[in-house]
Amino acid sequence: MNKEEVLEKMEEEKESVKSKILYGQSRNLSVKRYGWYFNGVNYAIDLVEQLDEPKKVIIPQFVADWIEDAKLYSGNEVDPLGIIYYMGDYIGSEEPHFEWLKNIDNQKLLLNAVANGYEIEKEKKYLVKIKGISLEEEEWLNCKVVGDIRYFELNSSTETEKYKTNFTKQWLKDHWSEYDAYNNAGLLEFEEVEN
Repeated sequence: MNKEEVLEKMEEEKESVKSKILYGQSRNLSVKRYGWYFNGVNYAIDLVEQLDEPKKVIIPQFVADWIEDAKLYSGNEVDPLGIIYYMGDYIGSEEPHFEWLKNIDNQKLLLNAVANGYEIEKEKKYLVKIKGISLEEEEWLNCKVVGDIRYFELNSSTETEKYKTNFTKQWLKDHWSEYDAYNNAGLLEFEEVEN
């Protein structure tokens, strides 16, 4: 018996119970109990309908970008094999996140995302201290934007209109030229904050 056959039988049972309630044909059971039974059948139908509905997986932003690029350049948004084929040809070792793709579990995640849809992982945000420079307990990295210029300084951990204090690591890498030097030297201390 497949999903459609089960649903068909359950719909028949639902209609049978509905007619018994409407036309008072409930000999041994009260209308109230038939109502409970009817609700149970409806609930079971809802569960069966969800059986083959795969959940969307959660992937990093760069993987979503790969998928969207592959859809665009392969010329076919609905062909999962074409999308994967394109990605296999064009994502090479020079890609910044290529190491992610080498992992077999990540490959399965990618296939699942292409076949069943995906949601983008929310990047973690951090307060950042610079070891040896953040001398006081509450001195955190802040970014003040004035026009097109960003000023990085040490200040409190409170984010305001004027000061950004919660950063993703990617944002820091993209916007703070000293990030790699401080990070590679092990001078950055990260404290995760709630999004």
